[in-house]
Amino acid sequence: MKPQNICLLAGIIFVCGMTSISYAQEKIENAGIVFNDGKSLNKKIVDVVEYIGTCPGWYRENIVGWFRHKEVPAKKGRRVRIINEKFKDITNRVPYTDRKYRKNDFSQAIRFDFGNTHRGSKFVLRPGVNKLYYQIYDGKYGKSNMKTVETGSFVIEVNSEVREYKRDIEWRKNLYFVCVDRDGDIIQEESLDNCPHPAAQKVGSCNGETVYGKIRYIKKYTQ
Repeated sequence: MKPQNICLLAGIIFVCGMTSISYAQEKIENAGIVFNDGKSLNKKIVDVVEYIGTCPGWYRENIVGWFRHKEVPAKKGRRVRIINEKFKDITNRVPYTDRKYRKNDFSQAIRFDFGNTHRGSKFVLRPGVNKLYYQIYDGKYGKSNMKTVETGSFVIEVNSEVREYKRDIEWRKNLYFVCVDRDGDIIQEESLDNCPHPAAQKVGSCNGETVYGKIRYIKKYTQ
């Protein structure tokens, strides 16, 4: 047994303390994370889309997983604690997540993110290979009724796959008419019928947001 400083992640609140855990080496295929695509244990390709064109942007799917142990069933009152020692801070505190492990042989959902330091309410991983430690237990952690059921480790591999798509602004057919001053600034309250400098803009949509084209002067406004 070796003492470890660890930091409990509960929502977005860290509750820090000391604990001593001895880890038994676990067969990789017996325990680990089943990700939201459900294709394999401890492996995940994260879908990243990069949009190019006049409406650029990017999208990355949420990384969600559930702890599972093929030989240790879930049951009422059972929990699992998962630790990533890569993010041990200067005081040797190690962040971890503690989840219910009580039904259907899966834990509560765990939300993951990529990064170099642990932060917020997500369990942070580095791209590529990560070795995680787990402790399955019954009762309340650190209390007299706590009973460790199983400890061990597993390796997960999480990488990204980037795909490019062309996405352009979708312009509407009708123009948006405005009144502007000599500097080209829109005069919000000026009537277009009496506007000395009528102008028009294209109006479109980019990723659900309204966008406007360049202001172009017109000789005369007609309805």
